Amino acid sequence: MNEKVRLAFYKTQKGDWFGGLITWWTGIFNRKTPPYSHVEIGFFADGKWQYYSSSSKNPDGTNGTRWVDQDTLLRNRERWDVYVVNPIREQNDMIKDCNYELGNKYDWLGIFGFATLFGQINSKQKWYCSEVCHYIFFGKWRKRVSPKRFFVEIRSYINALLCPNITGDA
Repeated sequence: MNEKVRLAFYKTQKGDWFGGLITWWTGIFNRKTPPYSHVEIGFFADGKWQYYSSSSKNPDGTNGTRWVDQDTLLRNRERWDVYVVNPIREQNDMIKDCNYELGNKYDWLGIFGFATLFGQINSKQKWYCSEVCHYIFFGKWRKRVSPKRFFVEIRSYINALLCPNITGDA
């Protein structure tokens, strides 16, 4: 039986021009969705929650796919909406895929291609957040999937509205 996973969506903050641009542009195509500009997928293992995604700026100064612990990711808890989700794939398979893609660079050209109406620039060796989370959750690659579009796609899998009190408990 599949264990539940968490999907953490970052709410764009005032003054965040990059996140604001992503939220505005993707909102054109996904009306009536929350102002999300980033997404992470979380797994409970070894007694704690670990989150996986691709980021343009990781805590260690790198960019690309990486694991991050819950305390680091959610240090400003009010900026995140965290959902409990019943996955459609086995958790072990998802974690294997995360580890296989670990360390790949951030897909700046993919973001550029995403932000243009006719842009088809995308690399399967580089990732942006919603692209890699979509791949991990569904097990298939899809280009041009924004955090808002990913939210729309997984809305039917959401088990609980929100996890207001995030703890280390599963």
